[in-house]
Amino acid sequence: MLTNRKFARLVPCGTILMTLLANIWCCQSTVEAQLRQKRVEPSTELRAKVTDLIDEIYESEVELSVVLRHSKIMKMKHDIFRVAVADPSIIEFVAFGSREVEIIGKQTGTTTLTLWLGTPQQTRLLSMVVTVTRDDAAEDRRRLEYGELQKMVNAMFPNSKIQLIPIADKVIVRGDASDEQEAMRIMSIIRKQGSFGGNFGGNGGSASISQGTVADPFPEGTTLPTSTVVSMLRVSGEKQVLLKVRIAELKRSAARQLGADFNLDVGDFLFSSVMSGGGNILTSGTFDDDSFQLFLNAVETNGFGKILAEPNLVVLSGKTATFLAGGEFAVPTVVGVGGAQAATTSFKGFGTQLTFTPTILSNDRIRLQVNPTFSTLNSANSVGGVFGTDTRSVSTTVELREGQVLAIAGLLQEQQRGDSSRIPVIGNIPFLNVLTSNKSITRDETELIVLISPELVHPMEPGNAPTILPGMEVTEPDDFEFFIFGHIEGKPNCQHRSTVWPLYRSRIHKAKKNQEVLYSASEDYYIHGPHGFSE
Repeated sequence: MLTNRKFARLVPCGTILMTLLANIWCCQSTVEAQLRQKRVEPSTELRAKVTDLIDEIYESEVELSVVLRHSKIMKMKHDIFRVAVADPSIIEFVAFGSREVEIIGKQTGTTTLTLWLGTPQQTRLLSMVVTVTRDDAAEDRRRLEYGELQKMVNAMFPNSKIQLIPIADKVIVRGDASDEQEAMRIMSIIRKQGSFGGNFGGNGGSASISQGTVADPFPEGTTLPTSTVVSMLRVSGEKQVLLKVRIAELKRSAARQLGADFNLDVGDFLFSSVMSGGGNILTSGTFDDDSFQLFLNAVETNGFGKILAEPNLVVLSGKTATFLAGGEFAVPTVVGVGGAQAATTSFKGFGTQLTFTPTILSNDRIRLQVNPTFSTLNSANSVGGVFGTDTRSVSTTVELREGQVLAIAGLLQEQQRGDSSRIPVIGNIPFLNVLTSNKSITRDETELIVLISPELVHPMEPGNAPTILPGMEVTEPDDFEFFIFGHIEGKPNCQHRSTVWPLYRSRIHKAKKNQEVLYSASEDYYIHGPHGFSE
């Protein structure tokens, strides 16, 4: 209970509140009075004119409700000789004789219907407000029929679970599909006239609107309203593919060459042959001291080259990834004719190029479209100063499971060339052809193999990422190791920095002179932070 003192304190507050409300009411009354004073009152002449021209104003007297796509029939007691509909898009008026009419609901909304009954001499007007409401029975029928379609689809695909939810003018397809191929089959059944294409959500799922409409569950029955398909199907499992590619090329070459050069000097007569340089015969006469010289040129060479590339690519299912390990060179192009010419430059890549498009069909089955290309520069094929390239490429589409290896092998190339030049007639004589001919044989063998292995991957957590990356353990050697021992790499734990070492060296010498505390080891006084050289 409140004491008298407290109650006495509350009374002034209530009085103040009542006073404020009274002032507000007075202000509102004053404003309304001022508005009434400013309102223009019609003149006497205007009132007389309206009275002479307007006999009576009719307003809506009856309210009528019609269900969408349904009708109501009214049987009148008097003949109808005139009808007016305010909005014909909402209702449709159909007359059966002069006393029976039908009102059909075309779309939801409200409009006014006016009827003139009796005779033109004795007219009676009836104005009514017609409201077209939505058809709850049609919505129930949509839910029922799409529910039956949902049961049939789930029975046909027991490994998947879907739901068909009609909302407004759309049908939502929710649930989980066992794989992408089964999801496409489900959508091809639900969608009207055609198959469904597109990507489906992975771990988080993704929604995509189809360009078509949903199919009628029972085409022989009443046609349902047109609805758009919205797919929210999810495919369980990982949706990112890691493609491990290994490209190996081995080149072998062998060459053998045999040629002979000789000089025969008999008296003043000289006969010489330079077959190794091109097979020319030189003859001259000198008739001096007798002499004979023979030069034999026999060369055999063997060589090989090995190239190995291992690119790894990660891409979403259904997307295309491109990889290039190599370089690019400029290719100038002249556009135009005569004085209107203009030069443009485009760049062409060379090296190891890889383009692939994976599509996950199931949890461990992947359809792979891969196009590896390996190219090298070849100056022998240059045109106008622009290098040519030796290119080897493969394009194929296969299906394989996770971890399996696709081997593109048998890409063999073999080239063999033989050249021979000799003196006519003499070069065909056995034993003499060694001295009078030049022969060479060249053989090149190239073998290329491409190994491809797909894996389903997911992003790594920060704690699982490697902390030591390639090159992090390589340090710079200090002056003693570099100048005395010739080392170009320092100790892993000694972070020598030549950019600041002269400064630190001067400070160390100054500290020694001043008998101060000496600097500690380099890893202690060189600052290293998580965001650079300093914290």
